[in-house]
Amino acid sequence: MTRRGGQSGSASITVLVLLVFCAAVAAGGILVLEATLLRERRSVNANDQRKALSAEAERVIALLANDPTPQSDSHVDPVWGELLTPALEGATVVLKDVSSALDPNWVQKNVFTKTGLKTLLMGESAAEALQQRREDKGFSTDIVSEYGDLFADKALETYFTAYGYPNINVTDEFALRALYALRTGDPSGAETFHARIQQLLAEKKLLKPDQLQAFFGADYDKLFPIMNAEPIMNAHFIDPLVLRALLAYPDLKVPQPAQSAASILDARDSAELSLEALHGLIGAPAESRIYQYIGVTTWFWKIGVTKGTAHAETIVARIPAEADVPRRYVIVEQRFTP
Repeated sequence: MTRRGGQSGSASITVLVLLVFCAAVAAGGILVLEATLLRERRSVNANDQRKALSAEAERVIALLANDPTPQSDSHVDPVWGELLTPALEGATVVLKDVSSALDPNWVQKNVFTKTGLKTLLMGESAAEALQQRREDKGFSTDIVSEYGDLFADKALETYFTAYGYPNINVTDEFALRALYALRTGDPSGAETFHARIQQLLAEKKLLKPDQLQAFFGADYDKLFPIMNAEPIMNAHFIDPLVLRALLAYPDLKVPQPAQSAASILDARDSAELSLEALHGLIGAPAESRIYQYIGVTTWFWKIGVTKGTAHAETIVARIPAEADVPRRYVIVEQRFTP
């Protein structure tokens, strides 16, 4: 009896241990399952959140595309009022022009050496160094990392941009040569193209948008619209320091640069300028390259949509086209956090 009782007790203990072990395994399995389901729920929620943020950005893009004054972008356009009432409940939306500044990938060195913008450089040789840096290393969208040592502290972040089209009439000739080679894969053709650009400069000739197809010839589809003849900055959004410096650039022959700058800054606060009105305020000869720098169109926008801790940043580009072609936008970058 005693032996059977001992065996029974031992069996009971074994069963108890097995039950505890099984329970632990089961509990562990449940925890793993719960963690997996939680990750899945979070992934689904994050995906839904991204879709919602993207949808709000796309709504803003549609508003830009449907602007009733398509040839001019300003703070009086309907899109700015619509930003105050997002379709996504609880979201905030910010719109910013990111192309109405100089792009260090394209800018000519004389823009620094002949204007007050030289104060934005780290030294007298920086303009030459910038030109050589592009020759040696190519172009970069990370302008702070690539060119930061050539500029004064915070100058690149404040007065320059990585989002801009190269206007053939005001882009550095060597940058145009490099861009031609990059777009066509034809280094020898790039030398010929460069020679033609130098001829334009020597003759002080400007190319108009409707002359580009003839000038580019068989390479037109490879070069346009990336390389174009549109004013690179919007007078409604350009920084006052850059505006004043460009208007005072002696080669551009603006008769009263200080007065023109003051008139533009005053007018843009309350009204939308047409291209004709802008030209009237500047007062330079029709062939002046100032009109290649400053127009009334924004080419790249940044749309920020935030809801709670989630944020989406979208860079959208307007595609250059003929005046009677509806404006078209494409998303070139989109980033989400967290």
